[in-house]
Amino acid sequence: MRQKSPISIAWFSALASAAALSWFGLAGCQRDGAKGSEASPAPSGAASAAPASDKKKARARGPDLHDDRFDAKIAENLPKVPDPKIIGPDNPGAPLDNQVFRDRVLGFARKIAAIEKEGESVACDIPVTSSKQFRAVVWGYREGVQVARGESSDASLCVALKEATRRAVAAGGGTKDALGTTRLAIELPDHGMSILEHGDKGLELDHGLVPLRSFDKALLTKRIDEGQAYLLRVLDAEHKGAHKYYYAPADTFEPELHTIYTASTGFTLLKLHAMKKDKGLLDQTKKAAEFLLSMQSRDERDHTAGGFFYTLDLKRGKPERKLVVGTASKTVFTLLELHALTKETKYMDAARKAGDWLISMQLPTGAVRASLSQHEGGPWSVQAKESTLYTGQVLSALSRLHRATKDTKYLDAAATTAMFLAQKVEKNGCYVGDEYRKPNPISSSWLVLSLLDFAKSTGDKRIEDLVFRCSRDLLGRQWKRPEDAYRHGRWKGSLSSSGTGWLAEVMSEVFMFCRDKGKENCDGYKDAVVAAVRQIMQYTYGPENDFVVKNPKAAAGGVFWSVRERYVRTDSVCHAMNAYINILPFLADGALLELPEMPLSQRLAFDADADDKNAEAEDRAGGGEGEAEDEAPMSRAEDPNEEGVRKGPRRGPLNGKPEEGPRPRLPKGLRPPGPRGPRPPGPPPEMQQ
Repeated sequence: MRQKSPISIAWFSALASAAALSWFGLAGCQRDGAKGSEASPAPSGAASAAPASDKKKARARGPDLHDDRFDAKIAENLPKVPDPKIIGPDNPGAPLDNQVFRDRVLGFARKIAAIEKEGESVACDIPVTSSKQFRAVVWGYREGVQVARGESSDASLCVALKEATRRAVAAGGGTKDALGTTRLAIELPDHGMSILEHGDKGLELDHGLVPLRSFDKALLTKRIDEGQAYLLRVLDAEHKGAHKYYYAPADTFEPELHTIYTASTGFTLLKLHAMKKDKGLLDQTKKAAEFLLSMQSRDERDHTAGGFFYTLDLKRGKPERKLVVGTASKTVFTLLELHALTKETKYMDAARKAGDWLISMQLPTGAVRASLSQHEGGPWSVQAKESTLYTGQVLSALSRLHRATKDTKYLDAAATTAMFLAQKVEKNGCYVGDEYRKPNPISSSWLVLSLLDFAKSTGDKRIEDLVFRCSRDLLGRQWKRPEDAYRHGRWKGSLSSSGTGWLAEVMSEVFMFCRDKGKENCDGYKDAVVAAVRQIMQYTYGPENDFVVKNPKAAAGGVFWSVRERYVRTDSVCHAMNAYINILPFLADGALLELPEMPLSQRLAFDADADDKNAEAEDRAGGGEGEAEDEAPMSRAEDPNEEGVRKGPRRGPLNGKPEEGPRPRLPKGLRPPGPRGPRPPGPPPEMQQ
């Protein structure tokens, strides 16, 4: 049996340290408009780059397992922290289950932290033994910031916990109140266990996530309501456009509004309106649509008319001189839905102009040019590298335009692109890549959805068969490991919440199309969506897992990007919500999915490191969302980054200076799985002083 160990508290140490550097002097686009407060200075060890020879020696020695940020406070305060005597129960009792174990570990740590006088005794009722020593690490979090840490090892778990807690108390100031207002996280890294305090309960942590082991329609409905509230918060109060990133650890947005994420937000709000019949949601979408219309180029002289500018720079008050076919395509989706609902001609007129511009971006082969970009006053440059993602988005937009207008020029253009994609499948199979990346699930799912849209326009049986063939191929690439709560439900090679959400959305569309066509075996698509929905919900901020964010109320309902990167990207929320809304009417009452925990004795003996390595190899074989080393480097101007293929926001040097020193080294077994990535992201360069 394979079971993932709960790990990664140590990663949050690196996250907090790097975030403090990245957000130093933050001045723009905080949620409440206030200027950022000064962050803590960097540890002295990161102040300058190590000599090259020292770096080589460090790599040869392996990762440094010690976190020295609190050493000075521990040395100063530990002598005044009481050292209680541990007493055991008269009867060790029956073997513990996982929940009782977590609760008792936390309860014992809390008792140690509250000791006031030397000589007191504390009972430790944790009858657990092991063939190797217990290493315990106790962390304290307050308002998303790590304020204490203590570590100790001993053959007795009770002794290791006591000493680690005493050191955490010393790190927090040395008094009985040092950890009083903190939220504790306790890690037994050598035994693959991590525990997060939530009220008087100990929650399981798995790769830094609080895993969701079961859910039902009631919880899914609650997540829909929370996601709706989050999406309404990402719309700018003045311009009504949507931000792309919310930096939850700093409680701030980036100083840009994005056309495509405004369109995606509007599309989801319209789905919510159809579900709830809430006129307020329609009104919000119409306001957002005014931002979309303001971002459409009307310049007939340079052949950009109909395209949509990618972003609005809030500091300069000007749109970025860049028009991307994906932005125009996704905006067409929303404008057509608005026109169908309101019958206002301005939405259809704008959608038609966008469709005409998309046709002008087609190549004779049926592929599309990715974007146009221009430096101030200079000529427009064309990015012509082929992207399956963008080609699929254009095919979907043209197919939907034909269904809405019956204009054959859109169908003719769509047919050319559909033939291009069908030939790609004939040559390479359903699992496809492009000139940006090797075969991966995101590109492959856009191929499926775009051909599905074309099939709806034409009724072509051959295209329908291709849709189901490639959908079945994707089903076979989904992680199906109910013993592994961290991976079960996402797709191999899709490492972000946006990717999982998008694939769930596509599979929900295939499921509904399958039912409409009276096909057999449609429930396989529904089951895939249910598994993916569980996966996404454990990446959603809520009271259980918001211990690393500054403002839990603002983060609530946001779907954070990954274990490593805790910002929220708007498309992660939109895709999740679209999948939730699509699948909800087809779900039965009662538990929809249940993932049992491995018994405690097996968890403590499980070789999590070997299991991770095997699973990581399968993820790398699945494409890795453009993270593979053989990917061509992409500038922001040429990158198809709309639907989960990018790893994060634009990064700049920390504090406006070149990065210095080695990246944070994470202890083996404590870091999230996969190769060590970049520093946890801070705001882009425009937000740094």
